[in-house]
Amino acid sequence: MSSTPSRPGPGSELRIAGRLRDAREAARTTSPSLAADLERLFEAHQGRVRALCLKMVRDPERADELVQETLLVAFSKLGEFDGQARFGTWIYGIGRNLCLNAIRKRGELLSEDGVVDCEDGSTDALAALEAGERAELVRLAAAAVLDPGEQEAVHLRYVMGMPLERITELLELEGTGARGLLQRCRRKLGRELRSQLEGLGHGSSFLRPPSD
Repeated sequence: MSSTPSRPGPGSELRIAGRLRDAREAARTTSPSLAADLERLFEAHQGRVRALCLKMVRDPERADELVQETLLVAFSKLGEFDGQARFGTWIYGIGRNLCLNAIRKRGELLSEDGVVDCEDGSTDALAALEAGERAELVRLAAAAVLDPGEQEAVHLRYVMGMPLERITELLELEGTGARGLLQRCRRKLGRELRSQLEGLGHGSSFLRPPSD
């Protein structure tokens, strides 16, 4: 039965960072003992980083991707760790920023692809929603007006943030691929999405200006 890796203390975390920094500055390969310490350090925090990512993006597959991105960024920047903050706080900050960027990008895709109009307030309203709320709103809007194949493409693009080329490959689309399919969805989806937002606005302050 596997056990949870023990967490190195603040002093050892700083020493590991220093050893890695020295190795990089001397252009030395990572020694087996340092490699083992690095693996133990990141494994000790991986579970909590995943919990953070899952809470923020509400999608297990995307959360796993963001965990790996967090660990890679943390490894690349580990030589900069100076112990001023706890290691857990430092690495969670990296994960949080990556998640926020992913969430922001999904909202931007709706504007970039022309699903919502920046001038009608829809973008600001979407930005005010939590990641899970935004994903659910897109799902409801798509279910109301799109067929199953269109719904899947919309989910991959605007909930998971998947590139058009990858959607085309995954759904085995021909002709104009995901770009053409999503073009056919935009007008229907945009109208329904605005309708869903207006419905939420009846009880939500982010869609209505504050009263005088």
